Amino acid sequence: MITIRRVALVTPATLDADAYREFCWGAGLERTDAGYGLLQAFDDATWEEAIAVVEDVEYVRLLTQSSGVVVPADKVTHFLADWPDLRPEFDTVWP
Repeated sequence: MITIRRVALVTPATLDADAYREFCWGAGLERTDAGYGLLQAFDDATWEEAIAVVEDVEYVRLLTQSSGVVVPADKVTHFLADWPDLRPEFDTVWP
């Protein structure tokens, strides 16, 4: 199980075109019209932080309004290891 710490939307509407393209390139994701939802998560089994990528942006948008939600495994497309930098002193995609 993963514990969600923060949620972010990375879409053409939330970033300018260049920033969205760079994000997708850096994350190894295909650019889509809908974009992606990112979950800063803590893996309870491995005790490691990870970034879960979710293609269902509307689902992630709902998560921004909720707390304590368990995300089904089939919603997560893949994980981004150690990216982006999650320390608050660094400029990241996190709101």
